[in-house]
Amino acid sequence: MAHLIGIASGKGGVGKTTMTINLAIALQKSGLSTLVLDADLGLANAQLMLGVKPTYTISDLISGDLTLDEIEHNCYGGVGLIPGASGKEGLTNLSTATLTDLINLLKASPKQIVLLDTAAGISEQNMQLLSACDSKLIIFLDEPSSIADAYGVLKIQQSKTGLDSTFLVPNKVDDQSEGKQLFSKMNGLCMSFLSEPTQYVGSIRRDPKVLTSVRSRSPLAKQYPESLAWHDIRLIAGQLAQSLTLN
Repeated sequence: MAHLIGIASGKGGVGKTTMTINLAIALQKSGLSTLVLDADLGLANAQLMLGVKPTYTISDLISGDLTLDEIEHNCYGGVGLIPGASGKEGLTNLSTATLTDLINLLKASPKQIVLLDTAAGISEQNMQLLSACDSKLIIFLDEPSSIADAYGVLKIQQSKTGLDSTFLVPNKVDDQSEGKQLFSKMNGLCMSFLSEPTQYVGSIRRDPKVLTSVRSRSPLAKQYPESLAWHDIRLIAGQLAQSLTLN
């Protein structure tokens, strides 16, 4: 069975999709076969960052017209992509049964790792997808709203499945020391109010190359392989790979 990794955030604009795409490439480069699901099902954007224009999307799978293999798009570095759909309101409120079927399909994928780039926020659909993942990465910034919203995600996850295999990833920090301090601050909140710790796999430094990469629709690994952010994501991929239990 594939190991599902959910990438989440309390609010948008914190770098979640950038993290997902580049982490998938880093894991693929480390020798793990990798698939990305754009799990913001009705507002697709992962394909934009990969610079691809897929013919088929998750909508074709949910409707029963095509299989998972048929809608998978091969992207840079050998990473597979299951694209989300754009402007499909019906995909934002799928039934529990439909989401369960989707999760089971992903787990049955021949890929070793499936990354779910979830929508920001704490919608019921979002939380169901995240709860089904074997590992969770919560991306957040050193901003009051980002910290508060990330804590909201953690609080709901703790009530559903606990915080085991939940990793906090501070983004846009000045250095790794600042990132570790920010993690400790958030982890302290979890210990104080949720009585359960989270885990740390590293931080991502502030890097202007990230915005340029996004605007050019090209992953950091391809566009700026010497960039600070790509260096940090590769380290996170290595730490994460060591923690995974793969069948």
